[in-house]
Amino acid sequence: MKPDTTDACFSRIVNAVLNGNPVHVRPYKEPKVWGVNGIGEYWYGAEKGEKSSTAVVGSDTSPLYKIIENNHEEFLGKKVVARFGMQLPLVKILTPKSRLSVQFHDNKDELWIITGTDKEIVDGDPWIIIGFSQETVDLYGKAVTEYYKKALIIYGEALNNLIEKMIDSGYEKLLDNKNDVELASQEVIHNKSGSSEIARALKELNTAEEGLDIFYNRQYVDTGDVVPIPSGTLHALGPGIEVVEPQIPGLSQPLEDGTTYPVRYAFPAYPQEGAIRILEIDRVSEILPEVVEKSYPEVIDETDYILIERLPGKFENKGLEVHRITFKNDTEYQLSPTSAHNLIVLEGNATLYIKDKEYNIPNAIPGGEMLIVPASSGSYKIQACKSTQIIDTFTPV
Repeated sequence: MKPDTTDACFSRIVNAVLNGNPVHVRPYKEPKVWGVNGIGEYWYGAEKGEKSSTAVVGSDTSPLYKIIENNHEEFLGKKVVARFGMQLPLVKILTPKSRLSVQFHDNKDELWIITGTDKEIVDGDPWIIIGFSQETVDLYGKAVTEYYKKALIIYGEALNNLIEKMIDSGYEKLLDNKNDVELASQEVIHNKSGSSEIARALKELNTAEEGLDIFYNRQYVDTGDVVPIPSGTLHALGPGIEVVEPQIPGLSQPLEDGTTYPVRYAFPAYPQEGAIRILEIDRVSEILPEVVEKSYPEVIDETDYILIERLPGKFENKGLEVHRITFKNDTEYQLSPTSAHNLIVLEGNATLYIKDKEYNIPNAIPGGEMLIVPASSGSYKIQACKSTQIIDTFTPV
């Protein structure tokens, strides 16, 4: 259905896009049990419905997907629409206070750009899970997914047994308050006598967890690291790691969610009231049975003033390319793109100039804005001071 073009705000934003003006974007805020202050993801994209970001021009606002539906060639670029349809890369900012679920994607590619760590959350060195461990690949070879599935089943049985013991013993409210099965059971064991059944169930869970963890390759990360997540790659973001995440939108296939309670993703054969989905452990054979090699940015251009890198992942044929632009000295950078570009500053300050008008490029702040320059803008330039770093996400054609 076509959007209502009689709305005055909508019409003014459409006219701004037709004139080649950039659009500031406010995010859709995705609630997550693992998110800081209850929000885990900030979406900057054009998903249909309530998950769409909001386009902002001056004081006018409108759902971004409606603007693109009405002006897809002007916004995205004719060549982009001809090759990929009305696809705009989605950029997220993630702020986890605890580990995310372990998952893979069957038709989705994304990139983690580590922008910082919350020292109050991170216990020791910050880490991520990316692919299978060298130990288990050496041990099981291509059958590593089969043995991983067995470990998942054992873990699911132990976790749900502990949940049942806690609920049967009257501790469901404590589970709700703690939001973590293991922490809640530890409190019962510490404070209560006669909790031997719960203690045994927790010990079984810890043993099952050890058997599961050996499959995960934990990679330590620092601010500035870039980690591509191609389709089929086992992965999970660790606690306290803040990332900018450009991606091609798509569904995730969760496999394991730790001891989070209430249960978001229930194990097969153990349905939980309120669970969003059943964990898709029957699909583990689709995961790449290998150790993931580290990838590094490719230098596109470098001078005494500027460094331009193509970030890894090789997602270009799917409609996603990400550049990191680092200003070594005060200078300007000229672009003449044929697709929409999403711009965000990681550090420093930068200004966009289009047709003698200037626009501040926002910094990457959870809940803040990003700036999307539509294809209709033609040529423009970015002016920035020394040490400024920008992430530029777009569809290559």
